[in-house]
Amino acid sequence: MTLSKAVAAVLSLAGAAMLSSTDINVTPVITDSHVVASFAAPSGLFDDAREAIKSGVMLTFSYTVELRRPSSIWFDRTLVETTAGATVKFDSLTGVYQVSKLRDGRVSWSERTDKEGDVRNGTTTFDQIALEPNEPLEANADYYVRVRVHVSPRRTFSIWPWSHDDGSGRKDFTYIR
Repeated sequence: MTLSKAVAAVLSLAGAAMLSSTDINVTPVITDSHVVASFAAPSGLFDDAREAIKSGVMLTFSYTVELRRPSSIWFDRTLVETTAGATVKFDSLTGVYQVSKLRDGRVSWSERTDKEGDVRNGTTTFDQIALEPNEPLEANADYYVRVRVHVSPRRTFSIWPWSHDDGSGRKDFTYIR
């Protein structure tokens, strides 16, 4: 195999990995230097995990939410980062799901349900995640909110030593004061 064929194979694998990730819809709301983000991952993320959930394994959806400022000459600066998550466990004996939402490692909501639609919404939709930077936002400056998700335990095996996101989303905005 020639070097150019090997490079083409690696690039096609990287492209396939990027296409398999899920786009998360992010909606930032800005008021008086405070940013609140809501986001929703498409139902496909849950659909991919359905078999693992039905097997009784507790599945965790971990979302990293960041408020960042783009930079043209260096890496983008992270102003604040927080985590949100959801866990779901299916009890095959009773046919009931236990769904919990977490914010910064603490349970903020928990429910038992037998409706798969409620489980899908509970694991893929989050409202009003507060992003409070240590310094005030600069007037007329560009910012963005980025959300990344990892589902564990992993549903697939990767030969790469680093992990990739199961989905991500970004929404840019200009803070006008």
